[in-house]
Amino acid sequence: MTTLELFERETSTYRDGWAGLDSWAHIGTAKLLEQRMTREPEGYDDGGAYLAKVIAPSNLKGRDLSRAIANTMGGSSCRHEHDCCGCPSTSASVKRTSAREYSVHLRVSYNY
Repeated sequence: MTTLELFERETSTYRDGWAGLDSWAHIGTAKLLEQRMTREPEGYDDGGAYLAKVIAPSNLKGRDLSRAIANTMGGSSCRHEHDCCGCPSTSASVKRTSAREYSVHLRVSYNY
């Protein structure tokens, strides 16, 4: 188990590589349980698929944190101006499963 600092992106002026220039709000700290691979990578541009569980802090159990979890766990830091750089990009799909638990499906791909 590790901790996950949750941030919600308030503006979307910049692309993922420069997302730090957008406005973000710190939501809180959640628990990230061990991720497991659900699909092996298929080919050079596929990083596979993973499933993770996030446990929200009890003081935030009434708030839906799906967007903040997706914002925090998904995206890319690529700043290249061309394709085929090989940078990873993570797509995060989040489903709330109870008042404090979230199921997170992650898909990783590489820019080739």
